[in-house]
Amino acid sequence: MSTSPPPSGRAATWRLWGVAIAVAALYAAFAGPNLLQPSPHFHFVDMAHSFLAGRVDTDTPRRNARQPARPEDPPGLQEAVDRHLIDRAGNAIGWNDWASYRVLTLKGGEEVRGVFPWKDQPPPRAHEFLTLDGRRMIIDPARELKMGCDSKRAWAPCDELVHQVSFPPLPGLVMVPLAAIWGYRVNDVWVTIAFAAASAVLFLLWLRRLRREDLIDHGPRDQLWLVAMLAFGTVAFYCSIRGEVWFTALVMGMTVHLGYLLAAQDARQPLLAGLLLGLGVATRTPLLFASLFLPLEALFPRGRWLGGEGAVGLRRAVRQLALYALPLAVVGAGLAWFNWIRWDNPTEFGHLYLLEGTRAPTREHGLFNFIFLNHNLGTALLNMPRLVGEAPFLLITRHGLGMLACTPALFALLGCPPRPVDLPVPSPEDQARRRALGRHLFCSVLAVAIPGLLYQNDGWQQFGYRFAIDFLPPLLGIFALRVPHLNRKIKALIVLGIVVQIFGAVTFGRAERFYYD
Repeated sequence: MSTSPPPSGRAATWRLWGVAIAVAALYAAFAGPNLLQPSPHFHFVDMAHSFLAGRVDTDTPRRNARQPARPEDPPGLQEAVDRHLIDRAGNAIGWNDWASYRVLTLKGGEEVRGVFPWKDQPPPRAHEFLTLDGRRMIIDPARELKMGCDSKRAWAPCDELVHQVSFPPLPGLVMVPLAAIWGYRVNDVWVTIAFAAASAVLFLLWLRRLRREDLIDHGPRDQLWLVAMLAFGTVAFYCSIRGEVWFTALVMGMTVHLGYLLAAQDARQPLLAGLLLGLGVATRTPLLFASLFLPLEALFPRGRWLGGEGAVGLRRAVRQLALYALPLAVVGAGLAWFNWIRWDNPTEFGHLYLLEGTRAPTREHGLFNFIFLNHNLGTALLNMPRLVGEAPFLLITRHGLGMLACTPALFALLGCPPRPVDLPVPSPEDQARRRALGRHLFCSVLAVAIPGLLYQNDGWQQFGYRFAIDFLPPLLGIFALRVPHLNRKIKALIVLGIVVQIFGAVTFGRAERFYYD
């Protein structure tokens, strides 16, 4: 155990800056060539340009690779298209994770928006049309569509394909000022690394608060070990150095989630907590379920219903919850409006309409279903590398390693290490506060994790279960509470996790021979 006194004042501030710079520098070193240009998956930059143009849809997926740039193009647009549509070997590939639907004008003049989910099946199934507002229709495009809606194509049926970026909007809004300056040449890798470094700082700030309030026993050195575990010993490492739409959203969501936990603990800053959680949902929709944490903190302060203060505690909790709900409702209303004008549905962000709604798991079972649970549980927890007798000797499924393989220090949670005799015994009140905070964080982990385990996608392709980032902040908070002392064995497990993550950071997306489908 570290016995050095906690840093204070200027020294504490410099240590925060040191953590931010060190984490960012190490991420940049492992990002390597990724730093030299934007990632191939530039969805948020494309969304930012749609916002700058005053629209919510995009025409970018209508373009082809290797076309000459057009005079009206923003800087770097065709370069971005070529990066997306041509892999490193020079092979042509398709548009990845842009959602779309069709706007049909029937002969009677009715306009309908939706998709043909079974268009790859023989008729009559191929003619089943699902509208955005939930109606099912039978439409034969060859017979029932009006002709000549476009004066330049009088011979063509009235069938328009509309493209959208199928992700929540906050990362796109973050990119707006950058896109206004650099066009499509915004380097999303640098942006992602900046948010990842901020997450390390926020986690250290949270650990310091927990220590000041006698909720954890970890001194400054052990706190740095825990920050290293978050930054380099979890899937946050390989996700933070890539840019790319999916990983950028996860990393930004982790940053906002940590800020939310700081504000929501003890329901101390409910207005700020509500705003941060709203921004989190506008980044990663699963963070909506983290909304459970502050109400638990407000209603069960110090582990007791209303803190045992009766009417006084009730008034305080009602005020906290009202302040919490206000910005959350405002941001939620904005998101509902954004979804409505895009999809005719206030709760739809667009993933239902990837590949025009033809993805078999989605059309057969929806986005969430218990049928996905067994597979997702195995992916999230238990997937291990495969050892083989020939080069490269180690193979990893593209479904990703489980959390126990990625972060072996989590095994310490299964059998809480004994408390060292030289640590002071917490008072009964502090013990109650620790247990209460642990329960509330555990409920938050479950609330965020369970929807992901029911989701139709396990995160493929990935080095490790990337959706764990959504609940990683409260999970590591539980780790800090339940593991009172980082002994040599636990530090060795943290180092082992860092070694595993270094392998993922170096090989994922770069050394394909180590990965199999």
